[in-house]
Amino acid sequence: MAKQQTFADKANKLGKKSDNIVMCPDTNVETKLINVRIVDTIKTDRGTFKFLDRNMKVYESTYKPYKK
Repeated sequence: MAKQQTFADKANKLGKKSDNIVMCPDTNVETKLINVRIVDTIKTDRGTFKFLDRNMKVYESTYKPYKK
């Protein structure tokens, strides 16, 4: 049987979501941070391509990288 969630548990989960709201330095407006995957293509010496995957956070309003 699963543990029944209390109101305090639900409120804590919603509080964690608000941690992703920051001030955007370009627009000076509160925006959310979005996790995105950036894929870069790199051409090797032999003429084939490699893909470099990385996850990063960006501002929702401008889609510029988030800097701490």
